[in-house]
Amino acid sequence: MTQLPISTHSYRPVSQQRLHEGVVQQIVTQIMRGALVPGAFLPSEMVLAQQFGVSRTVIREATRVLAGKGLVVVKHGSGMQVQPSEQWNYLDPLVLFEHLRINQDQTVLNELLEMRCVVEVEVAALAAQRRTQEELQGLHSLVKQMRAALADPKTFTRLDIAFHEAILIMARNRLLAQTLRPASQALYVGRLISSQRTGGPEASERGHEKILAAIERGEVEQARTAMRHHIQQFEEDIHTILAQNVSFNVVDLTHEIG
Repeated sequence: MTQLPISTHSYRPVSQQRLHEGVVQQIVTQIMRGALVPGAFLPSEMVLAQQFGVSRTVIREATRVLAGKGLVVVKHGSGMQVQPSEQWNYLDPLVLFEHLRINQDQTVLNELLEMRCVVEVEVAALAAQRRTQEELQGLHSLVKQMRAALADPKTFTRLDIAFHEAILIMARNRLLAQTLRPASQALYVGRLISSQRTGGPEASERGHEKILAAIERGEVEQARTAMRHHIQQFEEDIHTILAQNVSFNVVDLTHEIG
């Protein structure tokens, strides 16, 4: 069997904070840029540890993370090999947004947003039929807190997520709730990115108010319409920010998920 070439790319030493994440980010960037092509082998664990200026334990942790993202496979006796793009987990925030940032290909992002719209529009309709007064009080509280957190993107985003999760509970359909779960981290990062658009949080908050009003009145079609318009606003915000090439660090944003 012909031995595929081993990458000779040099890496920069990483900082002490979250060492393995620095290793992961550099390797992901090289894969997305095509400097590490599918089938190529990375240097040995020992060589990578020397290049990054970290221990072999850190390299092993980075390898585990990269493999979990579908980017590499570990072949015993041969090392770490880059996987074809068909194996990549595009619902992973780092994979999705680094691919988008480097290759300017919004196909996967658009598919994610489309999936969100299909699911959440119907979830809102079900919530309008099945909500309780206690649950509505909870939504009112979340909207009030969101209104007070317009200048704090991280807090606003967490409240935004809590609002949509509350509606998923109101819908009383566990399978629909699980449909979005694999995409939750990517959507979280997307919300943080979209919140950077001037006026974005304010428009989002108004959208939540309209969704709440329709659900509270039990108006099924209006709940669908309000949710659809809200998600379309989110799509417009995130595409606008990406078109402006606003700088953001996906690793740091992902770390905020906790």
